[in-house]
Amino acid sequence: MNQFLFNVYLSFWQRLPIALQNKITDKLRYKFNVSTLTPKLPRAAVIDPLNICNLDCPLCASKNQIYDKSKMSFETFKVVLDKIPSLRVLVLFNWGEPLLHPEIFQMIKESVSRNIYTITHSHFSLKQNYNFFEGLVSSGLHQLVISADGASQETYEKYRVKGRFDWVIENIKHTVAAKKNLRKRDPKIIWKFLVNKYNEHEIKKAKSMARELGVEITFDKMGLADDLPDISFPGTLEERKKDWLPKNPDYILDYYKNENKLPINDKPCYQLFTSAVINPDGKVTPCCWVTSKENVWGDLTTQSFEEIWHGENYKYSRNLFNSFQYSGNVKQNICTKCEIFKRVK
Repeated sequence: MNQFLFNVYLSFWQRLPIALQNKITDKLRYKFNVSTLTPKLPRAAVIDPLNICNLDCPLCASKNQIYDKSKMSFETFKVVLDKIPSLRVLVLFNWGEPLLHPEIFQMIKESVSRNIYTITHSHFSLKQNYNFFEGLVSSGLHQLVISADGASQETYEKYRVKGRFDWVIENIKHTVAAKKNLRKRDPKIIWKFLVNKYNEHEIKKAKSMARELGVEITFDKMGLADDLPDISFPGTLEERKKDWLPKNPDYILDYYKNENKLPINDKPCYQLFTSAVINPDGKVTPCCWVTSKENVWGDLTTQSFEEIWHGENYKYSRNLFNSFQYSGNVKQNICTKCEIFKRVK
């Protein structure tokens, strides 16, 4: 895609509400994810620049994950992009707080320079001055999702433990001001509000705050960490439901309302067919829910991406979600016990 067409497409896409973007993306995922035995190289990827965070959210795997704490070097980041030239969408975030990475702006600039639509997520509870956020805007980032679950410190800190809501709001103001001062449309700023029983009464207040700040806001249903296939949290699912779920059923996942019948999702897995996940050390895992180094399927610092993408683990796992027959050596892996998506065998 040449630069002119990319800019036209990007301008159109960014004007769409985030809810419509997600709906279109989901439909495309499920339409194409099981259509071929050997899927084309992915156009989307999750690259985790670091798996370190300064908050202590109770249901986040980053506080309990088995994977070594580390950050990706800029050189490794470029190697990863070189080895997956098909990428057109990059989520620069997984288990850590990406804005803690000292080279995050260089990473964003590198991705954007390759015509890759670049997204990052942040809890935004960082003590930084205006210049930092001017640098964030100048990096060319296309979309910034800010996770802040509440409209006051009292409700926000119930889940975002150790976070400062006043810092989040101040940083949003800095970013909006930087966009205006630099005359930039990007990044599109989305306030992501996970609804729980402590903050559901503040939805109206949060909408008003978002309007005043000049950002979009979405209200998401909360997962309770029962979808992570290789890690367990203390207590039972019923206890977590009692601790966190709101009263309003409109903000509760269907799975929690239908007696927890598995699988959680009645559609097949899409990540095995359409995207890749790369950890800070350059190693590839099958999806963004995997937290353990035991479930690494390849290493982009020593292998080609094609070797990994068409490897035995991928072949076996895709076989669980389509009608093709697998006759290789892999008999089970992390996907065998995953209960997130509906399998055909």
